[in-house]
Amino acid sequence: MEIPTVATAKRKRVAVTVLLAFVILPIAYGNGQASKKTAVKNAGSTLKIVKDDLFKQGHFYLVKGSIYNPNAKAVKNVVIRYYIWKKFMGHDDRGSVVSQGGGLVLARINYLPPKQTVEFTTDDGAPVYVDVEPDPLKAEISADWDQ
Repeated sequence: MEIPTVATAKRKRVAVTVLLAFVILPIAYGNGQASKKTAVKNAGSTLKIVKDDLFKQGHFYLVKGSIYNPNAKAVKNVVIRYYIWKKFMGHDDRGSVVSQGGGLVLARINYLPPKQTVEFTTDDGAPVYVDVEPDPLKAEISADWDQ
């Protein structure tokens, strides 16, 4: 067993300083730089709804419209969400579909080429209520960049 001396304590302190200077600090600095370089805009936030219209089909509301990709890169897995009855979320008097999901209707597009417009129709329907107007259309878009 080594007897602690001033020289031993200095060597340990130097070793810790070297460890901090050459291992931990570059890792911390490198992570900050990497996150700045990879801060890429969400693909869905760049897409533009050109038009969208609410229409009735039987006892359900659907949305028909078109979406434009203004980017130089294609996007994939595009999901367009509309909450037709968002104002009734949490209200049990309109049924579970509306109270839990706000009358959510979805459109899915597998691939959207750059600088192109594609038409869509939602594949789900929200119930029609004769006593009240639906919420104004407001799309929520999510998508991934095509590599």
